[in-house]
Amino acid sequence: MLRQLSEQPQISDAARAQLQEVERVLRADSQARLRNAVILDGAPYASVSFGDADAADLVVYLVHGVDTDLTRFGAWASTAQRLCADVIRARALRGGSTRVATIAWFGYDSGSHATARATAHATLGAARLAVDLDALVARNPGAEVAVVAFSYGVTLLGELALLGGAARVDAAFAIGGAGMTRFGAASVEELIAGGALDFAATEARADVIARLGRLGAHPVDARDLEGAAVYSADGGRVPGTDTNGEPTQGHGAHTSTDEFGVTRRGYFAPDAQAYLSLVAQLAVRD
Repeated sequence: MLRQLSEQPQISDAARAQLQEVERVLRADSQARLRNAVILDGAPYASVSFGDADAADLVVYLVHGVDTDLTRFGAWASTAQRLCADVIRARALRGGSTRVATIAWFGYDSGSHATARATAHATLGAARLAVDLDALVARNPGAEVAVVAFSYGVTLLGELALLGGAARVDAAFAIGGAGMTRFGAASVEELIAGGALDFAATEARADVIARLGRLGAHPVDARDLEGAAVYSADGGRVPGTDTNGEPTQGHGAHTSTDEFGVTRRGYFAPDAQAYLSLVAQLAVRD
């Protein structure tokens, strides 16, 4: 499928390079599976699963934030791959089901920081994710589904609930959220109150960007939702374990080093409290 898309004459060199990044991920892991790939308005979108999503008892979607396209797919795919392995290991230790799959979902145009205060990209992304969730549940109706949303992905999550697409989701995690619309937040709260959705949220004190994201059309902090289980990203004990995690040092999903040589730990760093808490919570979902 990727080769056929890449060979289309109208594909730009930039789009072709993005598809090649997905190919690189697939070649590097024999258990990685391409879920879908498409070109829309000249831009490529794709999602890759780690583990057999069509046979798993737990399927976890990872949804990225703004300024993220397939050029950054490698980092997110590595996180999805590691999350799958860590959740399997944690569930095995407690005697739970190890049939787990994670999906690095790059199915939407998340826009840029210039568009991040609006909701258009989140609403369209929510509609696309709803279609993918329907397709997953049709193939694997017994699966428990979790959505791990980062930054503007949390805005998308609220719109997913508003559109009715979150009915397929059993658990959701809002990480460094850029906020939800009031209607989206109310829709998530209805699902929580009805027992249809387990919802958890975290944000680091050092994360200034997430707070700025809530100054626009999606001002509701996911941590303020009625029924939300709030957990720490600032370092310390991982709930339900004897493990300590490190603080997230900013808004990054992944650890990065700036031009001055300063390294900042991201939410999904292997030793981050936010990441280890996510693993722990997914481990008990069986």
